[in-house]
Amino acid sequence: MLTGEVPKGGAFATLDASEIMGNLGLCGGWINLPPCSHSKHKETSVSKKVIIPVVVGIAILTMSLLLVAFSYRWRRSCTPALKVWPPKISYEELVDATGGFSDENLLGIGSFGSVYKGILRDRTNIAVKVLKLQDEHAHQSFSRECNALKRVRHRNVIKIISSCSNLDFKALILPLMSNGSLERWLYPREGGQCKLNLSDRLRISMEIAQGMAYLHHYCFVQVIHRDLKPNNVLLGDDMISYIADFGLSNIIFGNSMDSLTSTDALKGSVGYIAPEYGIGGNISTKGDVYSYGILILELLTRRRPTDDRWTEGINLPKWTEMHFPNRISDVVDNCLLIDAHDSEMSTVMECLTQFIQIGLFCTRESPQERPDMTEIVDRLNTIRGAFLDTPKTLQLPMDISPFINDERNINTIELGNRGSWSTSTS
Repeated sequence: MLTGEVPKGGAFATLDASEIMGNLGLCGGWINLPPCSHSKHKETSVSKKVIIPVVVGIAILTMSLLLVAFSYRWRRSCTPALKVWPPKISYEELVDATGGFSDENLLGIGSFGSVYKGILRDRTNIAVKVLKLQDEHAHQSFSRECNALKRVRHRNVIKIISSCSNLDFKALILPLMSNGSLERWLYPREGGQCKLNLSDRLRISMEIAQGMAYLHHYCFVQVIHRDLKPNNVLLGDDMISYIADFGLSNIIFGNSMDSLTSTDALKGSVGYIAPEYGIGGNISTKGDVYSYGILILELLTRRRPTDDRWTEGINLPKWTEMHFPNRISDVVDNCLLIDAHDSEMSTVMECLTQFIQIGLFCTRESPQERPDMTEIVDRLNTIRGAFLDTPKTLQLPMDISPFINDERNINTIELGNRGSWSTSTS
C-alpha cells in the first residue's frame, strides 16, 4: 500500500520490479511505473505564494486603520506603567475622583508636578501625583519612581495603588495619608506649636530608620533614596511613618554602585545633600545616612537646615555640636522640655543626649565615618529599650515596633571630637 514517487538514485538504483509489485500508488522511478503528476503540487505552491502575502497585507492594513481610528481615545486613556498588574484606573476615573484636578483638591506642588486628593468609585481615598510633562526631567522622575516602588514592600515605605501613563498624561496613584507630611507636623501653619512629643519623635525616627535599612540592606535590589527630608515622610491615619517620593532614587543591581557618580546628585534638596556630592563623590547609601542625620537634628531642634541664622561655616550639625553635650537645652525644641516634670528632667535630658548623638554621627563630613542604617536601628533600639519603663511622657506604644529589645540600661555618651560612638553602662 505504498504511495508516492520512487526515487531513481541511491538504494533505489538496483531496485527490482518484483520488490514493489502490487503497490498501485507508486509512480516514477526507472522501473516501468506510471509517470507522477505534479500539477496539484504546483497549484498549491502558487496558491501559497499569492494568498499568504495578500492575507498579511490585509491584516497590516486593518491594524493601521484601527490605530488611526482609536488614536484619540488611546491618548486619553491610561495604561499602567508598572508591570506588576496593578488595578487599572482610567484617566476619566481620575478626573472624576479629583473633581477635574481642581484647586480645592490640590495637596501640594513639587519640583516635577502636583499632588491631588481624590476618592475612587469604590470609595478608596487616594493621592494622585501628576507629573509636569513640560519639565524634561519629569519623565525620568516618573520612570525612577515606578521602578523603585514596584520592587519594594515594607510597612514604612509608601505603597503604590496604580499608575497612569499615556502621551499627554503621567500620574502615580498612591494611598492618601490623612495626616500629611512630617514637615506639616514640625512646622504647623500660622506659627502653631509642634504637637509631637519626645516619644513620637523617637518612634518616627525608628520607623524611618527601619524603612531606610530595608531599602539599603534587605530589599532584593538596593535602593538609594537621595531626597530624604521631612516633606518626603508621610504619616498615615495611625501616625505610622512612610518614606515617600522616589523620583530621584537609584536602584543598584549587583555591584553597579561604582558606576554611579554625583553628576546629578545635587538635584536633591538643599541642606540635606551629603557634602561629598558637592566635590564629585560617588552616590552611595552613606549619602542617605547624612540626610537622615539632618532629619534627626531637625526633628529635635525644629531648625531647618536652610535657616537664615546659619552664617558662613556654620550649619545645623555644627551648631548642634557646639552645644553638645552640656548645653543641649539651648538647641532642642522647647516643647520637649516644657512638658517634662522636674523629677523627669534628668531622664529626658539623657534620652535627648543619646538621640542627638545619632544625628551628629550620621552627619560626619566623611562618608566612611558614618554608620549604616542597620547600626542606627540597633542604636535607636537601645535608646528605646532604656527608656521604656520611664514615666508616661516617655513611654512608647508597644505595638509600634517589633524590634524592641530587652535592654534596660541607660548608656552615657563619650563623644569627644566626634569620634566613633562608645558607651559605658551606668
